[in-house]
Amino acid sequence: MEATLPSSVNVQVLYGVQLSPGVMEYVFDVFFDECFKKMERSGLKSRAGRRDIISHLNSVISGCIQGRQTASTQLAVGLAVTSAIEYHNRMKGGNYEVCMMGKYHNVLYVALRITWDWGLEDSGIVRNLLDEIFCCEKTFERLFLGALFGCNAPHFIAGWKSDFNDQDENLRAVVFFLHHSAKARATYPTYSYAYQQLRQTKFIDVPIESCGKASPLRVALQASAPDIVLILLRHGANPCPDDGGASPVLSLLEKLAECEKRSYPFQLVSCLKLLLRTIVMVELPYKPHLYAVRKEMFHGKYAALLEDGLVPYEQVYGIPTLKHSCRCTIRNVLRENFQLPGGVVRLPLPRKLQKYIDLLD
Repeated sequence: MEATLPSSVNVQVLYGVQLSPGVMEYVFDVFFDECFKKMERSGLKSRAGRRDIISHLNSVISGCIQGRQTASTQLAVGLAVTSAIEYHNRMKGGNYEVCMMGKYHNVLYVALRITWDWGLEDSGIVRNLLDEIFCCEKTFERLFLGALFGCNAPHFIAGWKSDFNDQDENLRAVVFFLHHSAKARATYPTYSYAYQQLRQTKFIDVPIESCGKASPLRVALQASAPDIVLILLRHGANPCPDDGGASPVLSLLEKLAECEKRSYPFQLVSCLKLLLRTIVMVELPYKPHLYAVRKEMFHGKYAALLEDGLVPYEQVYGIPTLKHSCRCTIRNVLRENFQLPGGVVRLPLPRKLQKYIDLLD
C-alpha cells in the first residue's frame, strides 16, 4: 500500500513556513503516526515501499528547513530520525517491550537512509538508531551485507533488499556509520568465545548472523576483497576477531597452500599482506606440542609460502622489525580508544610515518 502524506504536513511543505524546533518535532510525529496508521503491516517490506516513505519524509524535511541555515538542516534531520526511533519505541512499549517487527521495525531503516542521505552529524542520534536496530536484531547484517557482497546479496542471504543503489554507495554508508559509532564509542553485547560469556564488542566487529556469526572482517577475508579488508582494518577492525573462528592469518595461509604450482590469486595475497601489517607475529598452530615440533610442522606445510616471500620469516620464526612492532602497538592503543583512523593524523609524527601506521604505506 502506498503511503499517503498527511495533509497537515503538506501545508507546511507547500508554503515553506519556517518552523521552530518544537513545531518541527510535532510535524515529524504526525508524519509517522498518520502514514503508518494507514499502512499495511508489510508496507515497508519491499524496497519500493521504503523508498516511497523516504521520499515523502525527505520532502517534509526540505519543507521544514526551507530558507534556513545548515545548522537548522542538521536540527531537522536529527528530529526526523529521533521521531522515527520514538515511534518504534512507542509501538514496542505497547507490546510489552517486544518489537512487533514488520513496518514497526522497518521504520528504523527509513531513518537509517535519512541519516545517510542528509549526512547527519550528531553521533549521539546515530548511535541511538544503531542501538535500536541491534536491540531487535542482535546484528547489523542488513547494513554490512550489501557492502561486502553487493546490493543484490542481502536479498538472497537474508531476504532483504538493500536500500542503497550499489555496492560502492553501501560501502560509503558503512564508513559513515563506522565514523559515528567510533565517535560515540558504541559497543554491543555479543558472545565471546575467549571468555565464554557476553562481552562488549565494537560496532565494526559485531558478528553477521547469516554468515555463520563471523565478524565483517572475517567475511571480507573469506570473500577475498582486499579493498574492503583495508577499509575495515583502517577503521579499527580486530585482526584476530573473537567470533569462534580460526586465526584469519592461518585461514589465508591454508587457502594459499592449496594453490597448484604456486599460482597465488592476487586478491588473496593482497588480503594476507594487509592483515600481516596489523599483527606483530604469526602464532604457530599445533598446540600443545613443543615449539620445535610446531615449527617443524608449520614449515613442512607452508615452506613454499615462506620461500616465495608471502610471509616474512621474521614474523614467524624470528624477531619482527622495531618499526613494524611500533606500528602494531600504536594501532592497538588507538583501536582500544576508538581513535582509528582519525587519531593517526593527530600523532606528532612525520606524514610518512602517519601513512605507515595508517596502513597506507
